Amino acid sequence: MTERYFRNGEKVEASGFTVSGLDEGLTLGLNVFETVRTYHGRFFRLTAHVQRLLGSAQQMGVTIPSHEALEAEFQAAIAGTDQDLQARMMITMGGTRLLRVSRIDAARVRRPLRVVSRLWEPVSWLDGRVKHGSRAVGEVARRQAGVDEVFWVGTDGCFTEAARSSIVAVVGGCLVTPPIDGRILEGVTRAALLEAALASGLSMQTAPLPASAVLTELYACSTLKELAPVASLDGRPGPGSGPLGAALQTALSALIDAECTAAEG
Repeated sequence: MTERYFRNGEKVEASGFTVSGLDEGLTLGLNVFETVRTYHGRFFRLTAHVQRLLGSAQQMGVTIPSHEALEAEFQAAIAGTDQDLQARMMITMGGTRLLRVSRIDAARVRRPLRVVSRLWEPVSWLDGRVKHGSRAVGEVARRQAGVDEVFWVGTDGCFTEAARSSIVAVVGGCLVTPPIDGRILEGVTRAALLEAALASGLSMQTAPLPASAVLTELYACSTLKELAPVASLDGRPGPGSGPLGAALQTALSALIDAECTAAEG
């Protein structure tokens, strides 16, 4: 499948995949976005992604269609294909919806990551659960360090989240992910991992994760990464993968199959 482009729900050529130079979504970064993926032609957790998009839009003051209309727009965009795809929608302050559908880069799924940590946390008056388009801080930090991902450390000395991912670690023989405390995005994949762990009998908890803790495994998780091990952290070998992470990935894959593959039968 070649890439597909949609503007305000209408299919367009790449040349028509545009936003006005006067739109505050471009000039001020006032936009919200969401990335969803499919397995075998079926979306995984589309409703959760759209709900998060709606919540972000409300916080940012961006006008957005109804939940039902957005889900229908996503579904129409992947019609007629059973491939593994990613669909990314951005909605600007000016009201433009841009939706791009493309094939999943399989080489990036679960790929070991080079990571740096940086001190930063969102300001108190803009909830960290808002997924907005102002991502320059993380991208500049990543490019300057020449790495794949940036892990944020809050003023309390604990990991909060990554620039493009949630964080999962193994501490003292237990899987741990930082809590939703107003500083981090409510990752859809993170929530699915917690659900998969519970279903498979794995011990996984939400708890503060000190950057100074002894970590025996460390991962970034996201829609497009699934569970990716940290191969290096701040220029030193990272904890990387291990048996608990492997078991958690297996549990996630089973959950995905149950929701996407088995549904086809």
